[in-house]
Amino acid sequence: MRGVAALMMTVLSLWPVAASALTNKTLRAEHGRPLVIVSDKAVLWLEFLKESVGEALVPHREADIRHCRAQYRYQLYDGITGSITNGHGVVEEVYQVVVDTPAGRQLKDVGCRVGISAGEFYLWWSEGGAGARSWIYYRTDSPIRFLQQPLNATFEMIDAGQFRRYLSSRNVQEFVAAGKTVQVLGPAVFSGDWPTETPTAARIESGRVHRGIFELKLSSLGPNKHYIIERSYELKSGNWTTIHAFTAREVTHEWSDPLNQGVDVMFYRIREGSY
Repeated sequence: MRGVAALMMTVLSLWPVAASALTNKTLRAEHGRPLVIVSDKAVLWLEFLKESVGEALVPHREADIRHCRAQYRYQLYDGITGSITNGHGVVEEVYQVVVDTPAGRQLKDVGCRVGISAGEFYLWWSEGGAGARSWIYYRTDSPIRFLQQPLNATFEMIDAGQFRRYLSSRNVQEFVAAGKTVQVLGPAVFSGDWPTETPTAARIESGRVHRGIFELKLSSLGPNKHYIIERSYELKSGNWTTIHAFTAREVTHEWSDPLNQGVDVMFYRIREGSY
């Protein structure tokens, strides 16, 4: 595997990382189903509108620009006053391809607006599938206690009583990582299930399992390059699931993933590629 940058397979729970390090948490959101986002003081009921690919993609005369947008609406419940505020907005990614080679593409931000702000909540948005799904990011130092996408929920079902129940909920439990083993491959360019010999500059800076959360820090990322993090519960051909995709806007990226209580061994791989 000569030429592959930082091909690593190791038990990350042994790696030291500063306890104060900030990371991003990520959730894939299906459009047409609301998200519930809860802090100690407020509840945000947020929904991305489901649209066709043609409605979500904005045409440009330049063929090398991809412009994807998502419409959202929300209700914000203030737990102190009991007031409910309605809002809506649009987020969008507008990227232009500046380099396109077999080794990968480099993109330039030409008008992205990805922030979602409501009360004390602040989230970042990224396209997951035009009109159908999105990626939502928030920092671990934010006031958010938990974020879920309930099954069979509709935007209209929420009322003051349901908001109060969400605000008082304590159904998200922390658990220790005793016995948890995590292995990581990459960052690299992959062909099938294993890295190719194509060089890549990105590095795994650090990673660990802490209080039931797998925390990972990447460095030396290429500006405007796409990276994908995938997970598997056993190393088998075709058994990887994409759980996080991002375009590097800085040379470093921090990410975390809650570990399932019933699983003792997990594998992750980080690769370059489009999504």
